[in-house]
Amino acid sequence: MAEALAPDTAAWRPNARQEEFLAAGEDEVLYGGAAGGGKTDALVIDALGLQQDAILIPEYRGLLLRRTYDELREVLDRMAAVYPTVALGATYRSGDRYWQFQSGARIELGYLDADADVYRYQSRQFQWIGWEELAQWPTPKPYAYLQTRLRVPKNVPLTCYTRATCNPDGPGARWIANHWGIKPEGGPSLKVERVDMEREDGTKEQVVMRRRFVPARLADNPYLGSDYRAKLMKLDDQTRAALLDGRWDEPRVDGAIYFTQVSQARNEGRVTSVPYDPTLRVDTVWDLGIGDATAIFFVQTVGREVRLIDYYEASGEGLPHYAQVLDKRGYLYGKHYAPHDIQVRELGSGRSRIETAATLGIRFEVVPNIGVEEGIHATRMLFPRLWIDERKCEAALLALQRYRRSFNARLGEFTETPVHDWCSHCADALRYLAVSHKPARPPAAEERRVITVGSGSSSASHNWMAS
Repeated sequence: MAEALAPDTAAWRPNARQEEFLAAGEDEVLYGGAAGGGKTDALVIDALGLQQDAILIPEYRGLLLRRTYDELREVLDRMAAVYPTVALGATYRSGDRYWQFQSGARIELGYLDADADVYRYQSRQFQWIGWEELAQWPTPKPYAYLQTRLRVPKNVPLTCYTRATCNPDGPGARWIANHWGIKPEGGPSLKVERVDMEREDGTKEQVVMRRRFVPARLADNPYLGSDYRAKLMKLDDQTRAALLDGRWDEPRVDGAIYFTQVSQARNEGRVTSVPYDPTLRVDTVWDLGIGDATAIFFVQTVGREVRLIDYYEASGEGLPHYAQVLDKRGYLYGKHYAPHDIQVRELGSGRSRIETAATLGIRFEVVPNIGVEEGIHATRMLFPRLWIDERKCEAALLALQRYRRSFNARLGEFTETPVHDWCSHCADALRYLAVSHKPARPPAAEERRVITVGSGSSSASHNWMAS
């Protein structure tokens, strides 16, 4: 290890909890669960793979992830402060966002703003993947997909593992608690589970996965004192319980707009497995983002039932990407609905997005332009008719539960204006459904034959271009 470390390793020393995390040998280890436990530093050091001399091995590839690009800066600052003094020859390549070491080993920095962003890594392999503030990912989909990227080249003496940090107050806290078996009081846990893993040749095998949660609180970090504790004490009861006491209780959502409606749908069994009926058309309803996320609901209507059979969200993609998404789903499509601003002409091309979409075979109908509050009322009226697929619409359900109104601190009250955050795109798409959707007509006999016997890209393309 002397070859990998700088002579003055006193540049960084772990506290007792960080040392426990760094020494853990389980496949997946989560660290933190409260504010002030030294999570970022622990993850940055763990990425070096010092227990198996990873940065001495040229083939070693690590990947450290945050939810957004801007949030990577905090991680990079800690790496810049520690790596050059701990690892000899560590150099940061800013253009490609990775640290390179003398052996040729690399640690990359990445971000995943939407679930679909994982496909940036579909042809990659890593031996270490770290997730900073994992609870900022609302669903486990990105985490589960990146687990398939953990692979070791042949004859390379490395072991693959995953490490993560988080607080229990983020939108993904529920799935994380289930994944690691964390109880509300936030104590340490060890969960053993059999899962299917992909081999190098693409086949699957069942393996035993061991997941460990190492809790760390402010009291475990000697470098943060009473001033930081005083700041945490000023938080509301729920946030203070999470960030100071490390509790994983079910969060309250103050100002929630659809929380009651989603809960009622769950209680009435309308959040369940909702199969695709190939004898009915699928309508799509979009919230189209410009430099922001785009959300799409896939909808079938049977009598008074409105079935949300699928949901897709991504960011930073153009209309051709979403045309491919529709194509790959393979549904027989009916109407496509989009908000009124799709008709605005873009400065660069001089064409509106509704015209661009038409060239791709997506013929949009424009949603009536009504006020947000009127649309929210229409959505609440629609909810008793909704049947929602629990698996395919998992991200949508979480967003709808967390969609909330802004709070005016000066007046001490919630306003009518919803908060614009990661929940907004899904909620807006559902609002557009509520104010525009009409029952879908059955396909004609010849179209049903296409569904039954059609195959290949040309058949799928015909299906999604149907209007």
